[in-house]
Amino acid sequence: MRSIEALAKKIQEKHPDLGTFTCLMMAVMEQQFSRKSLGKAFKRTMPESEFEKEDMKALIDNLERSTKPREEVEK
Repeated sequence: MRSIEALAKKIQEKHPDLGTFTCLMMAVMEQQFSRKSLGKAFKRTMPESEFEKEDMKALIDNLERSTKPREEVEK
């Protein structure tokens, strides 16, 4: 398995107009990474100038929710 950081960097190279967090979100989407892995990748990838310290937990929560596969809704 490739690292989250490598996946985010590859997405950033393909889409230089996207922000760092957006690329990180796209890298983990529906991949089922653990919260611990997400936290480490967030700290390594995100520049501190792009987020407030008190928002870090909420941002990692958002990443964690995006890693779960989407459930199909019955009509």
